[in-house]
Amino acid sequence: MQKSTNPLFQGELGRSRRLLIIDGILQNAAAILTMGVFLSGYLVWLDGTDLLAGIVNSSMNWATIAVLFSFLIFERLKKRKRLLIALTATARLLVCGSVFLPLFISDKAVVLPIVTVMVILGNFLSALYGTGFTVWMFGVLPQDSRSEFIYLRTFWLRLALTVTTIGGGFVLDAFHKGYPGFLLVFSFSLGLSVLDIILLLNVKEPDYVLDDSVKPNLGMLAEPMRNGHFRSYLVFVFLFFIVLTMSGTFTPVYLIRYMKFDYSFISTMNVIQYACLIAFTGFWRKVEAKKGVVHVFRMTATIAVIEFLLYGFLTADRAWILLPATMLAGVGYSGLNITILNYRYTILPEKNRTVYESLFAAVFGLSTLLAPVIGNFVMNRLPVVENAVFTHSRFQFMYLISFVLVQLVLFLSFNTSSKHRLIR
Repeated sequence: MQKSTNPLFQGELGRSRRLLIIDGILQNAAAILTMGVFLSGYLVWLDGTDLLAGIVNSSMNWATIAVLFSFLIFERLKKRKRLLIALTATARLLVCGSVFLPLFISDKAVVLPIVTVMVILGNFLSALYGTGFTVWMFGVLPQDSRSEFIYLRTFWLRLALTVTTIGGGFVLDAFHKGYPGFLLVFSFSLGLSVLDIILLLNVKEPDYVLDDSVKPNLGMLAEPMRNGHFRSYLVFVFLFFIVLTMSGTFTPVYLIRYMKFDYSFISTMNVIQYACLIAFTGFWRKVEAKKGVVHVFRMTATIAVIEFLLYGFLTADRAWILLPATMLAGVGYSGLNITILNYRYTILPEKNRTVYESLFAAVFGLSTLLAPVIGNFVMNRLPVVENAVFTHSRFQFMYLISFVLVQLVLFLSFNTSSKHRLIR
């Protein structure tokens, strides 16, 4: 990873920072095997509908609504480690454990709703954990090296995602997309989660600085809304993710059920995306150092959404389109996923950060909850066209609509006058 001479890994918290990088590897490798095409494939095997698969698969995002009031708990705690570990342990047990139900219940119609509840509940707990963990992690980092650490940690977790994704895809195809494959993949994910929890027990937790002048109450939610930069950022987050997710949430089920692509093929495409994520991580870090986080924010968001333009023309006979779409998404998200976090922490105050994180998570979650419902509503009212260009026109039109709307959001966020820009 890094030589021991790196100041990040020296001092009292140096070992904890190194462990947090390993945590990123284990945590994300475990999570990727129970989301995306893997979770959607499991739901398709259980005969779940497109809408159900879309909603459940995006629950990792919209479940963050649950953290809106989490600051009432966290802002009273100087030490949060035990609570956070209990949350993530329960969450992973619920999500990974859902795969064992068919061993005891043979009726898929009975298993499907139970799996749905287990996964959504697990993702709610993961969302609570995620908000507290982000504040915990930034508390361990030196203020002048936070961006460097985030880029470094992201590089290694993306490498882990690459290996586990392609491995999981080939396992499912080896078992002919049947239940034994899902059982093996989800069980391996559970094992990785156990290792991660053991590791987190060894990460030091500095005392969180509580604002003793204010007792946690619902009125604290007004504080972030009085912050003009943060308020504008929330508007961007809501608009951007609602138009992005209204079609993106259906991508896994679209590729599996309608394109009928093999898991190994989809996983290979994902691996190519992760390879681009890894390859351009250092590049965007250098660009950010020279031109600032807002410049990278705008550039990477613009590049990432070209994926949807290409998806508008994707058919089973034109599977090659998935390659450039995947590569462009990788290049774009390589910087976007980091800068959307780094930008947030450039405008956050040092105190009461959990309140800000809670409100961000709730707005992000609300947008990704509404998105599949809106997407399904719009898609069912689009015309059905069958020709050489459009074979599943409703899905393809939906991707094109998302692309146009995202471009509009980006224009309003970055290219209008400085007074009215959402990101500045």
